[in-house]
Amino acid sequence: MRKGFFIHFIHYIIDSSLSPDTCSRQSVSIIKKYFFYFSGNPTAGGGKQIGVAVADSPTGPFKDLGHPILTESPVGHGQQIDVDVFTDPVSGKSYLYWGNGYMAGAELNEDMLSIKENTLTVLTPKGGSLKDYAFREAAYVFYRNGLYYFMWSVDDTGSPNYHVAYGTSKSPLGPIKVAKKPVVLIQDPAKEIYGPAHNAVLQIPGTDEWYIVYHRINKNFIDREKGPGVHREVCIDRMEFNPDGTIRKVVPTL
Repeated sequence: MRKGFFIHFIHYIIDSSLSPDTCSRQSVSIIKKYFFYFSGNPTAGGGKQIGVAVADSPTGPFKDLGHPILTESPVGHGQQIDVDVFTDPVSGKSYLYWGNGYMAGAELNEDMLSIKENTLTVLTPKGGSLKDYAFREAAYVFYRNGLYYFMWSVDDTGSPNYHVAYGTSKSPLGPIKVAKKPVVLIQDPAKEIYGPAHNAVLQIPGTDEWYIVYHRINKNFIDREKGPGVHREVCIDRMEFNPDGTIRKVVPTL
């Protein structure tokens, strides 16, 4: 964690703060809060669950809500990890996305601490293979020019083939139409770039300039016995669009 950044977790969560996401929300009373969404293991055992912690500052301290906001898979398998929060610039509503082995999304209530009833939607893109867009984990959503872009990671985080695919929708809760050329970012063995995925996207405010942020495997740990899935490097590259709104394939840099 960064120096000066503290989260107070209560006893029901142990082990990890896996693939977290943060956002801020300002209420009508002009009280600004910061929300830190995370997944962790319950002390009673079982799979990952998703929780949220709240602070008055982006550097904390964050105080855990006291109980998980998501405990079970909506499809009966997979893990509740890789949280993404998206606030729709059209409606102002906020949405939560998550899942390993499946993709799910739901609208958040105004308090940002709970899921709005009857909005949970399974969004897993159908089909695909490990060569193109078979969904594994790490959903990420953003909006551009009337379209909602859904990005996700394919294959295992320790595989050199771990890569980013995408689709689009007219709604923040799908359905998702997989792109004709779905692969956005993939390994380049000639440059010793392996497993570039699990991404986020940044837009320079007031411009149409976009960047993709992701992690890749450190080339010195690519062998399976060296634990490639936990030896990661964080990278950033320019992400560009074609005139029809499709994403151009990103060429990873050194």
